[in-house]
Amino acid sequence: MNKIIIALAIVISGLQAWAGGPAASVPVTGTLPVVYVNTKDNAPVVNKDDEIEATIYIDPCGADDVEPFGSAENPVSFTLSGRGNSSWINFDKKPYKVKFGKKQTPFGFPAHKTFALLAHAPIGTYMRCEASSEIGRLLDIGWVPRTYPVELVLNGVNLGTYAFSETVKIAKGRLDIAEQPDRNTDPATIGDGWLIEIDNYDDTPQIKIFQNETCTPSEEYWPRNFTIKTPEELSPVQEEWITDQLRDITMEVHSDPADDTWMRHFDIPRLARYYLVQELSCNYDAFVGSTYFYYTADAGKWMAGPLWDSEWTFEPEVRAYNFWKERNIYNPREDHPENLRPVWIDRMYQSSAFRSAILKEWEAFYPAKVEELKDFVTGFYNKVKVSYDTNLQIWPQYSGAEISAWYGWLMARLDGYVQWLDSSLRSSLSGIDAPAADAAQITYPADVYNASGMKVRRVLSPDDLHSLPAGLYIAAGKKFLIGAK
Repeated sequence: MNKIIIALAIVISGLQAWAGGPAASVPVTGTLPVVYVNTKDNAPVVNKDDEIEATIYIDPCGADDVEPFGSAENPVSFTLSGRGNSSWINFDKKPYKVKFGKKQTPFGFPAHKTFALLAHAPIGTYMRCEASSEIGRLLDIGWVPRTYPVELVLNGVNLGTYAFSETVKIAKGRLDIAEQPDRNTDPATIGDGWLIEIDNYDDTPQIKIFQNETCTPSEEYWPRNFTIKTPEELSPVQEEWITDQLRDITMEVHSDPADDTWMRHFDIPRLARYYLVQELSCNYDAFVGSTYFYYTADAGKWMAGPLWDSEWTFEPEVRAYNFWKERNIYNPREDHPENLRPVWIDRMYQSSAFRSAILKEWEAFYPAKVEELKDFVTGFYNKVKVSYDTNLQIWPQYSGAEISAWYGWLMARLDGYVQWLDSSLRSSLSGIDAPAADAAQITYPADVYNASGMKVRRVLSPDDLHSLPAGLYIAAGKKFLIGAK
Protein backbone atom coordinates (compact mmCIF):
# COMPACT_ATOMS: atom_id res chain seq x y z
CA MET A 1 0.00 0.00 0.00
CA ASN A 2 2.80 2.41 0.94
CA LYS A 3 4.52 1.73 -2.39
CA ILE A 4 1.31 2.60 -4.24
CA ILE A 5 0.98 5.88 -2.33
CA ILE A 6 4.61 6.78 -3.06
CA ALA A 7 4.17 5.95 -6.74
CA LEU A 8 1.04 8.12 -6.95
CA ALA A 9 2.87 10.97 -5.24
CA ILE A 10 5.68 10.74 -7.80
CA VAL A 11 3.20 10.75 -10.69
CA ILE A 12 1.31 13.74 -9.27
CA SER A 13 4.57 15.57 -8.63
CA GLY A 14 5.66 14.97 -12.22
CA LEU A 15 2.32 16.17 -13.60
CA GLN A 16 2.51 19.34 -11.52
CA ALA A 17 5.99 20.07 -12.83
CA TRP A 18 4.89 19.35 -16.41
CA ALA A 19 1.95 21.71 -15.96
CA GLY A 20 4.33 24.55 -15.16
CA GLY A 21 3.96 24.76 -11.38
CA PRO A 22 6.10 23.59 -8.49
CA ALA A 23 6.44 19.80 -8.40
CA ALA A 24 5.86 19.52 -4.67
CA SER A 25 4.36 21.47 -1.80
CA VAL A 26 6.84 21.27 1.05
CA PRO A 27 7.29 23.27 4.26
CA VAL A 28 9.82 26.09 4.39
CA THR A 29 13.10 25.21 6.06
CA GLY A 30 13.24 28.37 8.16
CA THR A 31 17.00 28.56 7.55
CA LEU A 32 16.44 31.77 5.60
CA PRO A 33 14.00 34.63 6.15
CA VAL A 34 10.59 33.75 4.73
CA VAL A 35 8.71 36.21 2.52
CA TYR A 36 4.95 35.62 2.71
CA VAL A 37 2.96 37.11 -0.18
CA ASN A 38 -0.79 36.84 -0.61
CA THR A 39 -2.54 38.28 -3.64
CA LYS A 40 -6.09 39.61 -3.46
CA ASP A 41 -8.53 36.70 -3.94
CA ASN A 42 -5.47 34.47 -4.59
CA ALA A 43 -5.20 36.01 -8.07
CA PRO A 44 -2.42 34.48 -10.18
CA VAL A 45 0.35 36.62 -11.65
CA VAL A 46 0.21 35.82 -15.37
CA ASN A 47 2.02 38.72 -17.06
CA LYS A 48 4.30 41.70 -16.56
CA ASP A 49 1.71 44.38 -17.30
CA ASP A 50 -1.00 43.84 -14.66
CA GLU A 51 -0.17 44.95 -11.12
CA ILE A 52 -1.98 42.61 -8.73
CA GLU A 53 -3.02 43.91 -5.32
CA ALA A 54 -1.24 41.95 -2.61
CA THR A 55 0.14 41.97 0.93
CA ILE A 56 3.56 40.99 2.20
CA TYR A 57 5.30 40.26 5.47
CA ILE A 58 8.79 38.94 6.22
CA ASP A 59 9.67 36.57 9.05
CA PRO A 60 13.44 36.84 9.78
CA CYS A 61 13.49 33.23 11.09
CA GLY A 62 16.31 34.07 13.47
CA ALA A 63 18.55 35.98 11.03
CA ASP A 64 20.46 38.46 13.20
CA ASP A 65 20.80 41.03 10.42
CA VAL A 66 17.10 41.08 9.40
CA GLU A 67 14.25 42.95 11.08
CA PRO A 68 10.63 41.78 10.79
CA PHE A 69 8.73 43.53 8.02
CA GLY A 70 5.01 43.60 8.66
CA SER A 71 3.38 40.57 10.26
CA ALA A 72 0.75 37.94 9.57
CA GLU A 73 -1.75 40.09 11.48
CA ASN A 74 -0.59 43.38 9.95
CA PRO A 75 0.98 42.79 6.51
CA VAL A 76 2.14 45.58 4.21
CA SER A 77 0.14 46.35 1.07
CA PHE A 78 1.84 46.48 -2.32
CA THR A 79 1.36 45.38 -5.94
CA LEU A 80 2.90 42.29 -7.54
CA SER A 81 3.61 41.71 -11.23
CA GLY A 82 5.88 39.65 -13.41
CA ARG A 83 9.29 40.95 -14.46
CA GLY A 84 12.33 39.99 -16.54
CA ASN A 85 12.81 38.89 -20.12
CA SER A 86 14.23 35.39 -20.68
CA SER A 87 13.73 34.59 -16.99
CA TRP A 88 10.00 35.31 -17.34
CA ILE A 89 9.57 33.61 -20.70
CA ASN A 90 11.68 30.47 -20.31
CA PHE A 91 11.07 29.26 -16.76
CA ASP A 92 8.08 28.15 -14.72
CA LYS A 93 9.70 29.46 -11.55
CA LYS A 94 8.85 33.12 -12.15
CA PRO A 95 10.50 36.37 -11.04
CA TYR A 96 8.32 39.16 -9.65
CA LYS A 97 8.30 42.94 -9.35
CA VAL A 98 7.45 44.29 -5.90
CA LYS A 99 6.04 47.84 -5.87
CA PHE A 100 5.04 49.62 -2.67
CA GLY A 101 2.84 52.69 -2.45
CA LYS A 102 5.49 54.51 -0.46
CA LYS A 103 9.20 53.99 0.18
CA GLN A 104 10.07 50.98 2.35
CA THR A 105 13.26 49.51 3.82
CA PRO A 106 12.94 45.68 3.78
CA PHE A 107 16.16 43.90 4.83
CA GLY A 108 17.54 47.27 5.82
CA PHE A 109 17.98 48.30 2.19
CA PRO A 110 17.88 52.05 1.46
CA ALA A 111 14.29 53.28 1.20
CA HIS A 112 12.64 52.75 -2.17
CA LYS A 113 9.27 51.81 -3.62
CA THR A 114 10.45 49.14 -6.06
CA PHE A 115 12.21 45.83 -5.40
CA ALA A 116 12.34 42.42 -7.06
CA LEU A 117 11.93 38.78 -6.12
CA LEU A 118 14.41 37.09 -8.45
CA ALA A 119 13.78 33.41 -9.12
CA HIS A 120 17.21 32.34 -10.42
CA ALA A 121 15.46 29.17 -11.58
CA PRO A 122 18.42 26.92 -12.50
CA ILE A 123 20.16 25.88 -9.29
CA GLY A 124 23.55 27.58 -9.05
CA THR A 125 22.65 30.78 -10.90
CA TYR A 126 22.07 32.83 -7.75
CA MET A 127 25.51 31.79 -6.48
CA ARG A 128 27.05 32.86 -9.79
CA CYS A 129 25.32 36.25 -9.58
CA GLU A 130 26.47 36.81 -6.02
CA ALA A 131 30.04 35.83 -6.87
CA SER A 132 30.05 38.32 -9.75
CA SER A 133 28.55 41.04 -7.56
CA GLU A 134 31.19 40.45 -4.90
CA ILE A 135 33.93 40.78 -7.53
CA GLY A 136 32.40 44.15 -8.37
CA ARG A 137 32.38 45.22 -4.73
CA LEU A 138 35.98 44.11 -4.19
CA LEU A 139 36.99 46.02 -7.32
CA ASP A 140 35.08 49.09 -6.09
CA ILE A 141 32.96 49.67 -9.20
CA GLY A 142 30.40 51.74 -7.32
CA TRP A 143 26.90 50.76 -6.22
CA VAL A 144 26.09 47.08 -6.73
CA PRO A 145 22.44 46.04 -6.17
CA ARG A 146 21.95 44.39 -2.79
CA THR A 147 20.16 41.06 -2.46
CA TYR A 148 19.15 38.80 0.40
CA PRO A 149 18.39 35.07 -0.02
CA VAL A 150 14.88 34.15 1.14
CA GLU A 151 12.24 31.48 0.89
CA LEU A 152 9.09 32.69 -0.87
CA VAL A 153 5.59 31.55 0.06
CA LEU A 154 3.03 32.80 -2.47
CA ASN A 155 -0.64 32.26 -1.60
CA GLY A 156 0.33 29.52 0.83
CA VAL A 157 2.64 27.61 -1.55
CA ASN A 158 6.38 27.42 -0.90
CA LEU A 159 8.09 28.46 -4.14
CA GLY A 160 11.60 27.80 -2.87
CA THR A 161 14.72 29.94 -2.75
CA TYR A 162 14.55 33.48 -4.15
CA ALA A 163 16.62 36.64 -4.00
CA PHE A 164 14.91 39.69 -2.53
CA SER A 165 16.73 42.36 -4.49
CA GLU A 166 17.18 46.01 -5.24
CA THR A 167 16.71 46.93 -8.90
CA VAL A 168 18.70 49.25 -11.13
CA LYS A 169 17.27 52.71 -10.54
CA ILE A 170 18.60 56.24 -10.20
CA ALA A 171 17.83 56.98 -6.56
CA LYS A 172 19.45 57.92 -3.27
CA GLY A 173 21.15 54.82 -1.90
CA ARG A 174 21.20 53.16 -5.32
CA LEU A 175 22.68 54.81 -8.40
CA ASP A 176 22.93 58.14 -6.64
CA ILE A 177 23.23 60.64 -9.49
CA ALA A 178 21.15 63.45 -10.96
CA GLU A 179 18.23 62.26 -13.09
CA GLN A 180 17.61 63.51 -16.62
CA PRO A 181 13.97 64.73 -16.76
CA ASP A 182 11.54 63.27 -19.25
CA ARG A 183 11.14 65.30 -22.47
CA ASN A 184 13.80 67.83 -21.47
CA THR A 185 14.65 70.44 -24.13
CA ASP A 186 17.09 72.63 -22.18
CA PRO A 187 20.55 72.46 -23.84
CA ALA A 188 22.16 73.52 -20.55
CA THR A 189 20.98 70.39 -18.72
CA ILE A 190 20.67 67.87 -21.54
CA GLY A 191 23.98 66.19 -20.70
CA ASP A 192 23.28 65.17 -17.11
CA GLY A 193 21.76 62.09 -15.49
CA TRP A 194 21.51 59.45 -18.26
CA LEU A 195 21.21 55.70 -17.71
CA ILE A 196 21.35 53.36 -20.72
CA GLU A 197 21.47 49.61 -21.26
CA ILE A 198 23.11 47.60 -24.02
CA ASP A 199 20.12 45.36 -24.63
CA ASN A 200 19.43 42.18 -26.59
CA TYR A 201 15.65 42.78 -26.48
CA ASP A 202 13.52 45.36 -28.21
CA ASP A 203 12.21 47.99 -25.82
CA THR A 204 11.26 51.65 -25.75
CA PRO A 205 12.71 54.21 -25.83
CA GLN A 206 15.58 52.62 -27.70
CA ILE A 207 18.33 53.72 -30.10
CA LYS A 208 19.63 51.23 -32.67
CA ILE A 209 23.23 51.68 -33.82
CA PHE A 210 24.99 49.67 -36.52
CA GLN A 211 28.33 48.47 -35.16
CA ASN A 212 30.77 49.68 -37.81
CA GLU A 213 32.88 52.76 -38.37
CA THR A 214 30.14 54.57 -40.29
CA CYS A 215 27.16 53.31 -38.24
CA THR A 216 25.37 52.56 -41.50
CA PRO A 217 23.40 49.47 -42.57
CA SER A 218 25.35 46.60 -44.08
CA GLU A 219 24.94 42.88 -44.56
CA GLU A 220 27.83 42.15 -42.21
CA TYR A 221 26.82 44.33 -39.27
CA TRP A 222 23.43 44.31 -37.62
CA PRO A 223 22.16 47.16 -35.44
CA ARG A 224 22.51 46.74 -31.68
CA ASN A 225 20.01 48.01 -29.14
CA PHE A 226 20.66 50.76 -26.61
CA THR A 227 17.65 51.05 -24.32
CA ILE A 228 17.28 54.40 -22.58
CA LYS A 229 16.34 53.65 -18.96
CA THR A 230 16.44 57.30 -17.84
CA PRO A 231 14.75 59.39 -19.14
CA GLU A 232 11.77 57.21 -20.03
CA GLU A 233 10.28 59.68 -22.54
CA LEU A 234 12.57 61.45 -25.00
CA SER A 235 12.14 64.85 -26.56
CA PRO A 236 13.62 65.32 -30.05
CA VAL A 237 16.48 67.25 -28.43
CA GLN A 238 17.25 64.38 -26.05
CA GLU A 239 17.00 61.79 -28.82
CA GLU A 240 19.49 63.76 -30.92
CA TRP A 241 21.92 64.14 -27.98
CA ILE A 242 21.97 60.47 -27.01
CA THR A 243 22.10 59.30 -30.65
CA ASP A 244 25.11 61.54 -31.32
CA GLN A 245 26.84 60.20 -28.21
CA LEU A 246 26.35 56.55 -29.17
CA ARG A 247 27.26 57.09 -32.82
CA ASP A 248 30.47 58.99 -31.96
CA ILE A 249 31.62 56.28 -29.56
CA THR A 250 30.81 53.49 -32.00
CA MET A 251 32.51 55.12 -34.97
CA GLU A 252 35.68 55.85 -32.97
CA VAL A 253 35.83 52.35 -31.49
CA HIS A 254 35.42 50.76 -34.91
CA SER A 255 37.65 53.10 -36.93
CA ASP A 256 40.89 52.23 -35.13
CA PRO A 257 40.59 51.32 -31.46
CA ALA A 258 44.37 51.26 -31.09
CA ASP A 259 44.60 55.04 -31.59
CA ASP A 260 42.70 55.43 -28.30
CA THR A 261 40.50 58.32 -29.46
CA TRP A 262 37.46 56.48 -28.11
CA MET A 263 38.88 56.65 -24.58
CA ARG A 264 37.85 60.30 -24.24
CA HIS A 265 34.24 59.21 -23.80
CA PHE A 266 34.79 56.95 -20.76
CA ASP A 267 36.08 56.91 -17.22
CA ILE A 268 38.81 54.41 -18.11
CA PRO A 269 39.67 53.09 -14.61
CA ARG A 270 35.97 52.40 -14.00
CA LEU A 271 35.61 50.74 -17.42
CA ALA A 272 38.70 48.63 -16.70
CA ARG A 273 37.27 47.45 -13.37
CA TYR A 274 33.90 46.73 -14.94
CA TYR A 275 35.62 44.75 -17.67
CA LEU A 276 37.49 42.70 -15.06
CA VAL A 277 34.23 41.69 -13.39
CA GLN A 278 32.87 40.43 -16.70
CA GLU A 279 36.10 38.72 -17.74
CA LEU A 280 36.81 37.04 -14.43
CA SER A 281 33.26 35.69 -14.34
CA CYS A 282 33.28 34.97 -18.12
CA ASN A 283 29.90 36.65 -18.47
CA TYR A 284 28.38 35.62 -21.81
CA ASP A 285 25.80 38.42 -21.58
CA ALA A 286 28.35 41.18 -21.01
CA PHE A 287 28.19 43.93 -23.65
CA VAL A 288 25.39 41.96 -25.34
CA GLY A 289 22.57 42.54 -22.84
CA SER A 290 22.01 43.78 -19.29
CA THR A 291 25.07 46.02 -19.60
CA TYR A 292 24.56 49.50 -18.14
CA PHE A 293 26.33 52.82 -18.56
CA TYR A 294 25.50 56.19 -17.04
CA TYR A 295 26.54 59.76 -17.70
CA THR A 296 26.69 62.82 -15.46
CA ALA A 297 27.71 66.38 -16.21
CA ASP A 298 30.12 66.37 -13.24
CA ALA A 299 32.13 63.48 -14.63
CA GLY A 300 31.68 64.43 -18.28
CA LYS A 301 32.34 60.76 -19.06
CA TRP A 302 30.37 57.57 -19.49
CA MET A 303 30.70 55.33 -16.44
CA ALA A 304 30.38 51.55 -16.73
CA GLY A 305 27.77 50.03 -14.42
CA PRO A 306 25.81 49.22 -12.40
CA LEU A 307 26.20 45.44 -12.53
CA TRP A 308 23.07 43.44 -13.30
CA ASP A 309 22.06 39.94 -14.35
CA SER A 310 25.18 37.79 -14.06
CA GLU A 311 23.42 34.43 -14.35
CA TRP A 312 25.19 33.24 -17.51
CA THR A 313 28.68 33.14 -16.03
CA PHE A 314 31.49 30.71 -15.14
CA GLU A 315 30.55 28.29 -17.94
CA PRO A 316 33.80 26.96 -19.51
CA GLU A 317 35.59 24.34 -17.47
CA VAL A 318 38.93 25.64 -18.73
CA ARG A 319 39.45 29.20 -19.95
CA ALA A 320 41.38 29.74 -23.16
CA TYR A 321 39.89 32.96 -24.58
CA ASN A 322 38.21 36.25 -23.70
CA PHE A 323 34.55 35.94 -22.74
CA TRP A 324 33.22 36.94 -26.16
CA LYS A 325 35.25 34.23 -27.91
CA GLU A 326 34.25 31.67 -25.29
CA ARG A 327 30.60 32.56 -25.91
CA ASN A 328 30.97 31.94 -29.64
CA ILE A 329 32.47 28.51 -28.90
CA TYR A 330 29.81 27.63 -26.34
CA ASN A 331 26.79 28.99 -28.21
CA PRO A 332 27.57 29.38 -31.94
CA ARG A 333 25.00 31.11 -34.12
CA GLU A 334 25.26 30.11 -37.76
CA ASP A 335 22.24 32.17 -38.81
CA HIS A 336 23.40 35.55 -37.45
CA PRO A 337 26.87 35.17 -35.91
CA GLU A 338 27.20 38.96 -35.73
CA ASN A 339 24.58 38.94 -32.97
CA LEU A 340 27.12 37.24 -30.72
CA ARG A 341 29.61 40.04 -31.09
CA PRO A 342 29.70 42.19 -27.99
CA VAL A 343 29.20 45.92 -28.32
CA TRP A 344 32.51 47.84 -28.28
CA ILE A 345 34.53 45.78 -25.82
CA ASP A 346 36.25 43.36 -28.22
CA ARG A 347 37.41 46.36 -30.23
CA MET A 348 38.40 48.35 -27.14
CA TYR A 349 40.54 45.44 -25.97
CA GLN A 350 42.78 45.91 -29.02
CA SER A 351 44.14 49.07 -27.38
CA SER A 352 47.33 48.39 -25.43
CA ALA A 353 46.65 51.52 -23.36
CA PHE A 354 43.31 50.08 -22.29
CA ARG A 355 44.89 46.68 -21.51
CA SER A 356 47.51 48.48 -19.41
CA ALA A 357 44.71 50.22 -17.49
CA ILE A 358 43.05 46.83 -16.95
CA LEU A 359 46.30 45.31 -15.67
CA LYS A 360 46.75 48.19 -13.22
CA GLU A 361 43.30 47.57 -11.73
CA TRP A 362 43.88 43.82 -11.76
CA GLU A 363 47.07 44.13 -9.73
CA ALA A 364 45.09 45.94 -7.02
CA PHE A 365 42.75 42.94 -6.89
CA TYR A 366 45.07 39.98 -7.48
CA PRO A 367 46.16 38.14 -5.43
CA ALA A 368 45.22 40.19 -2.35
CA LYS A 369 41.44 39.95 -2.67
CA VAL A 370 41.02 36.50 -4.21
CA GLU A 371 40.73 34.76 -0.85
CA GLU A 372 38.14 37.34 0.26
CA LEU A 373 36.10 36.43 -2.80
CA LYS A 374 36.33 32.70 -2.10
CA ASP A 375 35.44 33.23 1.55
CA PHE A 376 32.36 35.18 0.46
CA VAL A 377 31.23 32.40 -1.88
CA THR A 378 31.71 29.81 0.87
CA GLY A 379 29.70 31.93 3.30
CA PHE A 380 26.89 32.33 0.78
CA TYR A 381 26.84 28.60 0.11
CA ASN A 382 26.63 27.79 3.81
CA LYS A 383 23.73 30.23 4.19
CA VAL A 384 21.60 28.84 1.34
CA LYS A 385 22.47 25.14 1.12
CA VAL A 386 19.61 23.78 3.25
CA SER A 387 17.05 25.95 1.49
CA TYR A 388 18.35 24.93 -1.93
CA ASP A 389 18.07 21.24 -1.05
CA THR A 390 14.36 21.89 -0.48
CA ASN A 391 14.21 24.03 -3.63
CA LEU A 392 15.41 20.98 -5.55
CA GLN A 393 12.35 19.06 -4.35
CA ILE A 394 10.07 21.89 -5.44
CA TRP A 395 11.64 22.47 -8.86
CA PRO A 396 13.35 19.21 -9.92
CA GLN A 397 13.13 20.25 -13.57
CA TYR A 398 15.86 22.84 -12.92
CA SER A 399 18.20 20.64 -10.92
CA GLY A 400 21.25 19.93 -13.09
CA ALA A 401 23.05 19.20 -9.82
CA GLU A 402 22.63 19.74 -6.11
CA ILE A 403 23.76 23.05 -4.67
CA SER A 404 26.83 21.39 -3.12
CA ALA A 405 27.97 20.32 -6.58
CA TRP A 406 27.47 23.84 -7.92
CA TYR A 407 29.54 25.21 -5.05
CA GLY A 408 32.46 22.91 -5.90
CA TRP A 409 31.99 23.73 -9.59
CA LEU A 410 32.19 27.48 -8.96
CA MET A 411 35.16 27.32 -6.60
CA ALA A 412 37.16 25.27 -9.10
CA ARG A 413 36.41 27.79 -11.82
CA LEU A 414 37.43 30.71 -9.66
CA ASP A 415 40.88 29.19 -9.19
CA GLY A 416 41.30 28.44 -12.88
CA TYR A 417 39.88 31.72 -14.14
CA VAL A 418 42.09 33.81 -11.86
CA GLN A 419 45.21 32.06 -13.15
CA TRP A 420 44.12 32.35 -16.77
CA LEU A 421 43.23 36.03 -16.49
CA ASP A 422 46.53 36.94 -14.85
CA SER A 423 48.51 35.11 -17.51
CA SER A 424 46.35 36.42 -20.36
CA LEU A 425 46.64 40.06 -19.33
CA ARG A 426 50.41 39.96 -18.88
CA SER A 427 50.90 38.05 -22.11
CA SER A 428 48.75 40.49 -24.08
CA LEU A 429 51.17 43.28 -23.14
CA SER A 430 54.41 41.30 -23.51
CA GLY A 431 54.72 41.41 -27.28
CA ILE A 432 55.74 37.76 -27.31
CA ASP A 433 55.20 35.95 -30.58
CA ALA A 434 56.42 32.43 -29.95
CA PRO A 435 57.60 29.97 -32.60
CA ALA A 436 55.45 26.88 -33.03
CA ALA A 437 58.57 24.70 -32.88
CA ASP A 438 58.63 25.02 -29.09
CA ALA A 439 55.68 22.64 -28.86
CA ALA A 440 57.79 19.81 -30.27
CA GLN A 441 59.82 19.71 -27.07
CA ILE A 442 56.82 18.67 -24.95
CA THR A 443 55.64 15.13 -24.36
CA TYR A 444 51.83 14.99 -24.26
CA PRO A 445 49.72 15.04 -22.16
CA ALA A 446 51.42 17.70 -20.06
CA ASP A 447 50.55 20.07 -17.24
CA VAL A 448 51.27 23.67 -18.19
CA TYR A 449 52.06 26.39 -15.65
CA ASN A 450 52.34 30.14 -16.03
CA ALA A 451 55.47 32.12 -15.24
CA SER A 452 54.31 32.48 -11.62
CA GLY A 453 54.26 28.70 -11.21
CA MET A 454 50.46 28.40 -11.15
CA LYS A 455 48.88 25.57 -13.11
CA VAL A 456 47.01 26.85 -16.16
CA ARG A 457 45.66 23.65 -17.71
CA ARG A 458 46.50 20.13 -18.89
CA VAL A 459 47.19 20.02 -22.62
CA LEU A 460 46.75 16.98 -24.83
CA SER A 461 48.29 18.11 -28.13
CA PRO A 462 50.22 20.94 -29.82
CA ASP A 463 46.91 22.43 -31.02
CA ASP A 464 45.65 22.44 -27.45
CA LEU A 465 48.87 24.09 -26.34
CA HIS A 466 48.61 26.86 -28.90
CA SER A 467 45.08 27.72 -27.84
CA LEU A 468 46.67 29.41 -24.81
CA PRO A 469 47.24 33.17 -24.86
CA ALA A 470 50.74 34.19 -25.92
CA GLY A 471 53.13 34.19 -23.03
CA LEU A 472 55.83 32.49 -21.02
CA TYR A 473 54.88 29.05 -19.68
CA ILE A 474 56.48 26.09 -17.95
CA ALA A 475 55.90 22.50 -19.06
CA ALA A 476 57.87 19.30 -18.44
CA GLY A 477 60.24 21.29 -16.23
CA LYS A 478 61.26 23.67 -19.02
CA LYS A 479 60.31 27.22 -19.96
CA PHE A 480 58.54 27.77 -23.28
CA LEU A 481 57.28 30.70 -25.27
CA ILE A 482 53.81 29.80 -26.49
CA GLY A 483 51.79 31.79 -28.99
CA ALA A 484 48.00 31.66 -29.46
CA LYS A 485 46.74 30.75 -32.93
